[in-house]
Amino acid sequence: MTETLPAAAQTDDPAAQPPDPHRTVRVVIDAADAPYLSRRLAALEAAERIVVRPNPVRSSNDLVWDVLAGAGKNPAAVRTCRLSIADAWKAAIAWITAAHVTDILIERAHRLTHREALQLAELADRADADLWLIWSSGNDPTRLCNAVESLGRSERKGAARGHIPFGVPHRPVRAMGVDTFERVLPLPAPAVSLPLHPDENADVDADWPALPAVDFPLFLAACRRQLAGDTFDQLHIAYRAEAQATDAFVRRHRNDLAEPRTGGTFKRALNAYLRDERLGPAAGGRLALIRLRAIQASLFAQGVLLRWQSSALGPAAAEKLTTWLTPGICRALRATVSTHAAAVTVLSLHLAAAPDRFSHLLCRNVDEHGRYLYLPTFADTAAYLRADWAHQLDRRDEDECPSYGHTTGKTPLPPHAAELLAAHLAHRRADGSGTRGRYFTDPKDPGLDASDRALTETILRTCRRIGVDPFWLHRGFCEVAGIGGGPAALLDWMAARRMDAVILSDDGPDR
Repeated sequence: MTETLPAAAQTDDPAAQPPDPHRTVRVVIDAADAPYLSRRLAALEAAERIVVRPNPVRSSNDLVWDVLAGAGKNPAAVRTCRLSIADAWKAAIAWITAAHVTDILIERAHRLTHREALQLAELADRADADLWLIWSSGNDPTRLCNAVESLGRSERKGAARGHIPFGVPHRPVRAMGVDTFERVLPLPAPAVSLPLHPDENADVDADWPALPAVDFPLFLAACRRQLAGDTFDQLHIAYRAEAQATDAFVRRHRNDLAEPRTGGTFKRALNAYLRDERLGPAAGGRLALIRLRAIQASLFAQGVLLRWQSSALGPAAAEKLTTWLTPGICRALRATVSTHAAAVTVLSLHLAAAPDRFSHLLCRNVDEHGRYLYLPTFADTAAYLRADWAHQLDRRDEDECPSYGHTTGKTPLPPHAAELLAAHLAHRRADGSGTRGRYFTDPKDPGLDASDRALTETILRTCRRIGVDPFWLHRGFCEVAGIGGGPAALLDWMAARRMDAVILSDDGPDR
């Protein structure tokens, strides 16, 4: 009788094979406790490879803080993040998963208890990473290896304690010497050396000279008078390309400018256009200023006056036109232990909005890798673009975001912020949230939705730590406190940069 093979066995595709439930744990035997091995571990540290150094003076629950410190979190803040031990382990798994860590190396693993070794092995399983235990002692590691291999069953009391039970699931454990470890996990290629003098570093605004501080009707003429001929030619090329792109944008939204519309739809589209495509991703403030002046001139020719009050932003107004979610800010946010605090601060800084603008987000509204937000403005025009799990679900009106005024669909996020949002999405899935679950919930009770007041306090506390002033969250009678808040959807990104659009009309007053 011919037996039919299972579907997974009929193909050579590795992706079709069932995944291994447990990752292999590798124990590196360093009986001589070689000093150079510590230097080698320090050289192996990278974004995709972390080294955990357990504190020799710790309690039974302190290992998770050492893991978070090894993952790049602030050691001084890991114990003051208001997280329980269980939530701290979830946060560690979420951060390591979002960072795509492939190897977790534990220095001086002979100090670990069997329970701690099992916790680290489970962490590696859930993060899909390889675990390396550096055994820097002359003692026999067999007892600990048996505990890890038997998933803790060898530690049960009885006559066979310390031995692996027969016929039960187990985790693969491999022992190796230092020479094999050096061959299997070689050192990375040497990094390119930085210039000796800081002035030799590339400046994002070095390609553009100081630009005249005049309004858009006189900007091009002032540049022609002040700049050298070849410099002005380069500026003119960028200016004309930006004007042509804006003309194409207006043609796409021509119906939004027609009567009897009030222009609200066009202004929301313009807000998203400036934030996501033109000014937000600009490499520097001077390039953003060139783009803004070209956009203003092109819109004015189409009957739209885009005003910018640069004096309200201070002396370096052009530097505030780009996104405020800079790589330096994201680097500081990665040191935050709580994925909840990092993700809500990212959205508030990028959108320049209060939490009531995005507290209704669902897990399905966030891209798996944290690169996009899927936020339709109206339920009848909802379009979730490229979500691996969206096609399996039906859409409901209550899932949409009709009050959201920032975008009309797919909102790209800065690439250096993707890890922060992906980490919180992984944390929510670890809590058991489905695609219809809220993206922001109460950290102490994931079954409850997070209130706008609690999210605001979280943003303010996180911004104080990283040295950022979110003026749209100011309290009291501050003149800018209304930006990014209130019951109605505002053009928060434009308003935070002191920009507003007025649609001109030939038949009556401006509207």
